[in-house]
Amino acid sequence: MSEFLETYFADYKKTLEKFLDDAGNRANLDRAVELLRSTKNTRSVIYLVGNGGSSAIAEHMAIDLTKNAGLRALAFSGSPMLTTFSNDFGYANVFQKAIYHFANVGDVLIAISSGGASQNILNACAAAKEKKMKVITFSGFSEDNPLRKEGDINFWVDTRAFGYVELLHNLLIHYINDAIIGSAEYMIR
Repeated sequence: MSEFLETYFADYKKTLEKFLDDAGNRANLDRAVELLRSTKNTRSVIYLVGNGGSSAIAEHMAIDLTKNAGLRALAFSGSPMLTTFSNDFGYANVFQKAIYHFANVGDVLIAISSGGASQNILNACAAAKEKKMKVITFSGFSEDNPLRKEGDINFWVDTRAFGYVELLHNLLIHYINDAIIGSAEYMIR
């Protein structure tokens, strides 16, 4: 077990370091902070979408962006909406329909998908572009996954390990949240 323990965390650390060593990723983190920070003045809404573990990240970070950073953020993840829209329009269109119903020009979509190929996430990005929203994507796995090309700002984690991708997506959005606040330690607002 100890060999796996050492390898596991060493590989995770290498994945994070590789991401942070890329100047483009660092610049995109700054751009994402500024984009989300700007929504405070415009009263724009940040919508977050994801499937499975990425949905949990979306829900978690929507709360933190709202409660701690003072932004207007919502995750499209409530079961009545998901089951109704899935039943009526198909699961591939569940987030797309939510964007059509709720989002406005100037809002922001954060689309999270470990593999970057979920059709419902890709359709959400297409709907967001139609609505003239800004889009931030978080993906992993294959370098040429389709989600990686859909955002105004795209984050890609170079690993096929689900856990690493999900943890790093969560960490990156936490970083953005904390950079908006100006501290990793803060009192609950």
